[in-house]
Amino acid sequence: MSFHLLLALVVVGAAVQIARMSARSTDRVGEAVLVWVLVGYCGVPMIAFMAYGLMHPMEMAGLTGFEAGSPFQTFTTWALMGMGVAATAAFRYRGTYLMGPALAWAIFFVGATSIHFGQYGADGTLTHGAILMIFATHGLISVLLLGSLWASGVWKAGGAARPE
Repeated sequence: MSFHLLLALVVVGAAVQIARMSARSTDRVGEAVLVWVLVGYCGVPMIAFMAYGLMHPMEMAGLTGFEAGSPFQTFTTWALMGMGVAATAAFRYRGTYLMGPALAWAIFFVGATSIHFGQYGADGTLTHGAILMIFATHGLISVLLLGSLWASGVWKAGGAARPE
């Protein structure tokens, strides 16, 4: 799966939605970007990718570096699928609900970024291109999630759903 293409589609989708908004505000734009990233990058594609991983553990092992069919591989696949379902629910649920999946995925992608930097650094292949690729598919997602979460203002709602 080309995560670069997926990110480009998410950005274009969010931009089109924002351009079509009758009344733009920082809150509305932030929430639109947040929902697009959650559903379009962290949600539906991750559910599909993890479903594939459960059906094809050997191929998934080659992509993730886990031992094929190991309990850890199976556990992380189910956990990521659950995170994908939570992210996809952002399509329906808004307000402070968005904080849960946004923070979970932002932390996941910060961790994935550091793991990949360490992995490439350890084997001597951490080139400028590798840094850019890792940031574009992992670190940038954390930045988009946290930035749009902040811009949306849902964290200011104090635990109650923000009125529309």
